[in-house]
Amino acid sequence: MKERDYLFEQFRVDRGCLGYVVADPESRSAAIIDPELEMVEPMLNYVFEHGLRPAYVIDTHTHADHVSGARALKSKTTAKIVMHEKAPASCVDIRVEDGDRLRLGELPIKFIHTPGHAKDLISVMLPGRILSADALLIGSCGRTDLPNGNAVRQYHTLYYIYRALPDELLVYPGHDYNGREHSTLKEEKETNPKMLFDTEEEFVEYMERENPGKLTPVYHLADALKANMV
Repeated sequence: MKERDYLFEQFRVDRGCLGYVVADPESRSAAIIDPELEMVEPMLNYVFEHGLRPAYVIDTHTHADHVSGARALKSKTTAKIVMHEKAPASCVDIRVEDGDRLRLGELPIKFIHTPGHAKDLISVMLPGRILSADALLIGSCGRTDLPNGNAVRQYHTLYYIYRALPDELLVYPGHDYNGREHSTLKEEKETNPKMLFDTEEEFVEYMERENPGKLTPVYHLADALKANMV
């Protein structure tokens, strides 16, 4: 199956959060990925307008910067919540680990454990696409100075896991701050400053010392984590 052979829709809120709905066109089985609370109604409208049946709501990690809409979607559908096995949330129905797969009819979904921004972060592999969440952003990567962040793990995610994936993959991140909806992995490998450090030590030093001072403080951090860990 190629990327043009299945339904794929990106959703965006003003803060730059990105969420997705993917579905198999034959079975109409769907997955909703990284729904921010404000996305719940637009996502449900899309699902109903296209006659889809949500099977899974996938949160790629325990979000620290916004409240997840996963529980709201679960309450309005028959979908099961999917997260990594290390996710602290108690509402998870299916816990996955690196290499696990689910199917939406004929559409395969593969999970890759890509920690660094968070210990429970998973990237979602689809035919021709990877939903990289905060593991890899367009021209950047997720910060590692929040709870459960780890710069060494982030280095290994970028320089070993992502660099080993095919160049032609389309990259759809969990956040976007420059108006682009996607990139290619080849472009990120060649031009993303976070993937061009000479050594692990230099990358870790930057992410732990210099990078936090360039970032906007995360407001409502404790409230978001508390809500998302219930």
